[in-house]
Amino acid sequence: MKRLLYIINVLLFVNCFQTAAQYDAQISNYWAAISYYNPGYAGETGKLEMTALNRQQWLGFSNAPRTMLISADMPFAFLGRTHGVGAIVFTESLGLFKHSIMAGQYAYKKKLFKGDFSVGFQVSKIDESWLGSKVEITPPEETEVHEGNDDGIPMSDIQVSAIDFSLGFFYSYKWWHVGLSVTHLLEPEMREKEGTTNIMYLPRGYYLMSGCNIQLSNPLLELRPSVFVKSTIQMTQLDLSARLFYNKMFYAGLGWRYGDAGIAMLGAKIKNIQAGYAYDFPISAIRKGTTGSHEIFLKYSIDINLNKGTKNKYKSVRIL
Repeated sequence: MKRLLYIINVLLFVNCFQTAAQYDAQISNYWAAISYYNPGYAGETGKLEMTALNRQQWLGFSNAPRTMLISADMPFAFLGRTHGVGAIVFTESLGLFKHSIMAGQYAYKKKLFKGDFSVGFQVSKIDESWLGSKVEITPPEETEVHEGNDDGIPMSDIQVSAIDFSLGFFYSYKWWHVGLSVTHLLEPEMREKEGTTNIMYLPRGYYLMSGCNIQLSNPLLELRPSVFVKSTIQMTQLDLSARLFYNKMFYAGLGWRYGDAGIAMLGAKIKNIQAGYAYDFPISAIRKGTTGSHEIFLKYSIDINLNKGTKNKYKSVRIL
């Protein structure tokens, strides 16, 4: 097990400090946390929405990824136009790494082709930590994984930070929506100190998300399929999901992440509160060491009436 944990931490270090691997968190209930990937979604539902999400990934591994996301967004009216604002607080620990993000969002909205179009911008402060003081390297005579100390793995704690930017577009029309976004626009590099080889490089992330609401012949049933494509150009991942709603209150669904996991989902929405759970059962080779991943979210929403009584009143489609 120690050898396996060493390999995982080395791979995480290499991915974060030397290559352009996927940086943004993996979320199975992505449709409940759209603003995390796309700032253009801020204020989209016409409500004040607050969401808390927790993900425990790869249970069975010590120091496996743990994710916490808190977000809030709402619309507001200014000079006869509808705008959106949002905030993100995010933390994730994986191996000896810890990611922290605090972000503010703004979205400009307008009517387009009888639908609602938004363009959003996000400014983030990103903090990264590497707990090099906790690195444990097995003597080379006891393993064939490595040869003693590795100059590429710092043995001291490292903390770096950067200002980051994201851009997103979101469009909704009646019963469907689509969003396109780019994170880490300037691909920031976070260097521990001048001249050091310890550099955290954040590649751009490209996200395409779309979904729709399909009313079935039974008026109590509604099918909500969605698709989510994540890419850094060097690597691309596809998520598909479908949730069946009963009386717009309770749902059950299935999802599939190409080459990684199948997903089972359950949830309910009662008045202003919505809660959901997702279980990922791995289909990749990592299934030999884990029982899967668990994810829960809780969302609270409050109706907001903008420009009441005017013809510019903003009205969003039902997305969640």
